[in-house]
Amino acid sequence: MNLKAIFNVIGILLILLSGILLVPLAVSLYYADPAPNPQWTPQAAFLASCIGSGVTGLLLWKLLPPGIEKLREREGFVIVGVAWLIITFFGALPFYLTGICPQFVDAYFESMSGFTTTGASILTHIDTLPHGILFWRNLMQWLGGMGIIILSLAIFPALGIGSFQLFKAEIPGGATVERMKPRLAETAKVLWKTYLVLTLAEIVLLMAGGMELFDAVCHTFSTMATGGFSPHQASVGHFNNLYFETVIILFMFLGGVNFALHYNLILGNFKVVFQNPELRFYVLMIVIAVAVTTLGLAHATGDSLEHAFRRAAFNVVSINSTTGYTTDDFNLWPDYLRILLVVIMMVGACSGSTSGSFKIIRVIILFKVIVRELQKLIHPRAVVRIKVGKKPLPTDYVMNVVALAGMFLGLTVTGCIALAWMGVDLTTALSASVACLFNIGPGMGQVGPTANYAALPEAGKWILILWMLMGRLEIFGILLLFLPVTWRK
Repeated sequence: MNLKAIFNVIGILLILLSGILLVPLAVSLYYADPAPNPQWTPQAAFLASCIGSGVTGLLLWKLLPPGIEKLREREGFVIVGVAWLIITFFGALPFYLTGICPQFVDAYFESMSGFTTTGASILTHIDTLPHGILFWRNLMQWLGGMGIIILSLAIFPALGIGSFQLFKAEIPGGATVERMKPRLAETAKVLWKTYLVLTLAEIVLLMAGGMELFDAVCHTFSTMATGGFSPHQASVGHFNNLYFETVIILFMFLGGVNFALHYNLILGNFKVVFQNPELRFYVLMIVIAVAVTTLGLAHATGDSLEHAFRRAAFNVVSINSTTGYTTDDFNLWPDYLRILLVVIMMVGACSGSTSGSFKIIRVIILFKVIVRELQKLIHPRAVVRIKVGKKPLPTDYVMNVVALAGMFLGLTVTGCIALAWMGVDLTTALSASVACLFNIGPGMGQVGPTANYAALPEAGKWILILWMLMGRLEIFGILLLFLPVTWRK
């Protein structure tokens, strides 16, 4: 294990983070944010976090030269796992130093939820928070959506040594790693350029409808990252504006689409896009879920179909894309509709998107594995290859999907049992475990769309922090950190 090289790269990432922290500092200065805590103004908290991150990064970068040994896969996974833990620490300092989160666990929870784009929050009275803090929450999600390490690969091509291992370890939903350009740095640039174009497009459309610049930027950051943080306590429901909801639905949907498909669409490769089986499944699932929810709400509440459709479309797309925005308290919906939401939140959107959860492509593969096993009961000697889009998949990849499904299920149950043992009711325990592990945000019960995670026990919050990180890095990358073989020379 090349520890010097690992911490040298982490040092570069912390230097990048220190530069990024100047942006919310500038926002806080512009709005002259008052101090929630007399000892630390938001401006001082951001400056301290910036200096702390920058100095730590410079020390790691200068004092620990990487040497000539190339980074291998295990170093790549260790860099990503450890970097996310350290970056989250510095991201939590503004919440903690300003006194907005008096307990450090709460500050770390909010920061991890931001960077992992989970959207679970412990904050109350969000509308009264300083502008700089609100902006930082949404900027964290925007950075975490595409990945701060992928951003560093685009900015610092010098990370090329072992950069493929870093890319593979962090690419959002990247069960399969697809290079869109021959050089990996160019691929990272393409991803971020596409991300930027969509971000700018949504900001312009929201402002065209009358939304203020600050709100437009914050909501766009969370929408494109499918994160769900909002600068308002009532989330998007604060506006009660059909135009805003329509724009956000569109971009939540686009955030859940594989960014390789966005790039192909830009290039005019329409056949590749529209024949993609995962995209077709994604669209079909949303159409069916919206239709069922619309009819269910109309029947249960007596709403008109038009109003029921509006409620259903926004919340279904939000949950399916794992964004977590809300315009309605779905805790009050009929039980079968709540179960439907839990199912689609666990399925999630497309691989290679900014969404969390299990991903549609893996659900398709699991279904094909089941069909294959049924066929082999009738024809035991048959050799049936698993194919997606007429492309046969490697056996190792299929086994990885099956193993990951088992890990998601096992950790969901483990988290539920642990929270229930701490005195949390069953509905809240199960939905909190699912919502954090699958990076969704709002759950049911005490962590529903109109509530938050503040009342959970401290130990439960630490468990959910780990769940959020494992969900974002898709479990195996974090579990590797606990294996002795990972650290052997």
